[in-house]
Amino acid sequence: MSPQTAKDLLIVAIRNVGRNRRRTLITIFTVFIGVLVATGVRGLLNGLQGEIKGGLIRKMNGDLQIHKNGYQDSVDPNPWKLLVPATDDAIAGILNAPGPGGAKPFIAGASPRLRVMGLINHQKTQTTTSVGVIGFDSRKELAVCSRLPEAIQSGKVLDSSLEEPTTMAAEEDLTEATGLGSAPQKGSAPRATGRHQIMLSPQLMRGMKAEIGDEVVVLMQDKDNMQQAIVVNISGVVDYGVPGAGGRMAWMDLTTLQDALGVKGQSSEIALRTADGIPVAAAKTALQKSVPTDQIVETWADLAGFIRDALAIQDMVFASVIVIVFTIVIAAIANTSLMTVMERTREIGTLMALGYRRKHILLLFLGESAFIGMAGGIVGILAGSILLFILRTKGIQMNLPGQAVPVLLRPEASASYRAFVFVMAVFAALISGLLPAWRASKMKPVEALSST
Repeated sequence: MSPQTAKDLLIVAIRNVGRNRRRTLITIFTVFIGVLVATGVRGLLNGLQGEIKGGLIRKMNGDLQIHKNGYQDSVDPNPWKLLVPATDDAIAGILNAPGPGGAKPFIAGASPRLRVMGLINHQKTQTTTSVGVIGFDSRKELAVCSRLPEAIQSGKVLDSSLEEPTTMAAEEDLTEATGLGSAPQKGSAPRATGRHQIMLSPQLMRGMKAEIGDEVVVLMQDKDNMQQAIVVNISGVVDYGVPGAGGRMAWMDLTTLQDALGVKGQSSEIALRTADGIPVAAAKTALQKSVPTDQIVETWADLAGFIRDALAIQDMVFASVIVIVFTIVIAAIANTSLMTVMERTREIGTLMALGYRRKHILLLFLGESAFIGMAGGIVGILAGSILLFILRTKGIQMNLPGQAVPVLLRPEASASYRAFVFVMAVFAALISGLLPAWRASKMKPVEALSST
């Protein structure tokens, strides 16, 4: 096909698209709706998934965690033999580890945590229940999980700098205890002084009918299987805003917990935050080379398998919806194009009589479909981008299932995804115009010219 013929076909295709404006607008609107739905729904889903991932990473798990080999599979509620070093030197070694490709240090923060099982007793109601306790240093924890304050339903994050170690009174001065953190009664000496804080999940607060500031006793077994009790005051209520997270959980100061259980300088895990721009998978590979062989580095996805699988299922469902949407678009355009071919029979015959071949007729109708797909795609992408920009700027406040703390969703769709949707719109238009174009190209000139 000569350049002049291609140019003539292009001009004729553009003119034909503008001839029947009503039908063209309806077809463009069909493509527009499909593109808008694909862009908008993906943006909303990205906002939801981004908030779930952000909650897991910046409120709970961090980007990476270091554990002792076998810790995650241990059935021991308090596996003291599977702890990792958490001294200042050990943390410094992690922070200074070489990054992917031997780059400069790539770990932006490290927070040791100690996980134990125990009992908690509410002093007012004398309610006792089992609980999982996590010990952390608030200053290091906030460097890794910077969004932890967003998870506070009421009260505030415990402040490790305000912890006051317990000191015992002389034996001969022992009288009735007034409780840690309480002012001693006049004329009596307390058994111990000090101040310890604890944060509880909403489920525990409701079950024990507790309030901020109440005194509770945490009972645990130390590494020598001796019973230890710590009297603490409730400082805050933690609701991660992530489905299935933090049911019967409590959070205490790391040093307080280590001292009570006799595991000073050790932790169950070390949560890490990678530097901006460092892929988590690459960071995991690089860090695994730096830690001892009896330790394992895991990403947030490794630790939250259920959430990872749930997000994957969401993506599969969304892909199915998009296939259905574009199938409807293809069917609508094909129906319109077939009607156009029937109405333009004489025109097709005239073009053939003027010397246009069947392949030219085929390309003419496909070109018209492509123009319609491009027009609908461009308008749909622009409208979707504006909509997502407005929603992302304002945010969408909502409560995830089972969570009391509202989260702010910020819908977004990447440029590459929007480009993909545009290409899909043009492709769908071409596919829908293929059958009508083929039928038009198979007409015989004499029969087409004699039709009424």
